[in-house]
Amino acid sequence: MEEHFLRIFETEEPEKLHQSLTKAVQQNFNASSFPNLSQLDKKRLGEQMAKVLADENARHLLHALTLELLKILARDKTGLEEMINDDLLRCVTHAARLEPDFHGTFPDQTELTVTTEAQKVLCNVVFNSGSAQRYVSRQEVVEALMSRISANKDKKRWSLENQFLDVKLLFILTILCAEIRSVLRNDCHAVQDLCIYATCLHDKKQHTFVNNILCEILKTLFNLVCNISQINLTMSEEMDFVNLGQVCREMLVKKPSDEVKRHVINLLTVVKNFGYSQLVVPIAEDGNSPESAVPFEGVDLGAVAVMLHFLEEKLSIAGGGKPTDDQLSPVLCTLTEAAKAVPVIRRFLKAQILPPLRELHQRPEVGTTMRNKICRLLTSTQISVRDSAGDLLFALCKGNAKRLIKYTGYGNAAGWLADRGLMGLPAPVLTAEDDSDTNSDTEEYSAVKSE
Repeated sequence: MEEHFLRIFETEEPEKLHQSLTKAVQQNFNASSFPNLSQLDKKRLGEQMAKVLADENARHLLHALTLELLKILARDKTGLEEMINDDLLRCVTHAARLEPDFHGTFPDQTELTVTTEAQKVLCNVVFNSGSAQRYVSRQEVVEALMSRISANKDKKRWSLENQFLDVKLLFILTILCAEIRSVLRNDCHAVQDLCIYATCLHDKKQHTFVNNILCEILKTLFNLVCNISQINLTMSEEMDFVNLGQVCREMLVKKPSDEVKRHVINLLTVVKNFGYSQLVVPIAEDGNSPESAVPFEGVDLGAVAVMLHFLEEKLSIAGGGKPTDDQLSPVLCTLTEAAKAVPVIRRFLKAQILPPLRELHQRPEVGTTMRNKICRLLTSTQISVRDSAGDLLFALCKGNAKRLIKYTGYGNAAGWLADRGLMGLPAPVLTAEDDSDTNSDTEEYSAVKSE
């Protein structure tokens, strides 16, 4: 079957070439490795495919089939570097309409098939090939890609499939080619444009591709800002974080899928203080609050409530077995940092997670409340989950170890406190302002404490 590849391009007759390409694609549609093809064979195939793609007189269908064959062969990393050459990459980039002064043009329906296959090829080869990464991460290609993605904010858009493939390629580039992140942020204004793009998409009727595009956008935004130091931010970087916080809030309150919600929470782990403040919005003065509004102390904390509900869902799932790090740590971390950054968020979370104690005749980890469930995490064998849970509770207790023990019990908190070097330390001195929400001793608790 694999030897058939070498005979595909022996003919230059369009009809025979079409038949050979069609047969090869059909026979290897689900194949992922080609052990019988040597590196020399793959090099020859790369040269032959580049020749077909460079022939502007060839029919679009031949180009589409050649690209589909390349997409299949690119699944196998073995010998891929030998197959990928600059001529081939130039042809694929041209077919994907990612050349300067070409990315803004819309293909007709026949050309669109070629463009779509070329986009799929780029995603495959960039993911698996260092040569492709270096070629496609050139500034002119990156700028053309970002320009086309940004244009989707306008009324005339590419199809959702093409939009998805563009953003997927951008995500792959930002994760594998870290050097382009600053170019995208500073020269292409990628953070601002992707935020606007995500908002436009989220206002549309839900569609599988829309959901997938949003996830790729959120992952790309994470890559773009994850390595920015929070110290000495430029005005432009501050605005980027503010925009990210606003977009995260808007997405959370519009009933997103669990997958989108998870990526929003992951993004919030790197957004930090400038973004967390955007999770709080004033209550509408005319009383026309949205359905998602959660009033608290004169502000709307709907987005925070969604994250809290997400945490509760994951805690319930984890209750059936060992809680996993990727299920719990991001949302615990986000709520912790938000509580530290915004006082009203901390007070809201404390009211929900650590309400005044009334049930004092059972251990803190026993029960079905949020406090009970998070207390159980403090003795998890997964250190990252235990630490994240302890960090959240400690933040809600304003860094007071004695207050933490009050809510969790000494045995549950001992391991976390010991790792933080907080065992036996005196409680921090609190001002009247600091202690404004800490007098939570109920009559039941006071009675037990005095016994």
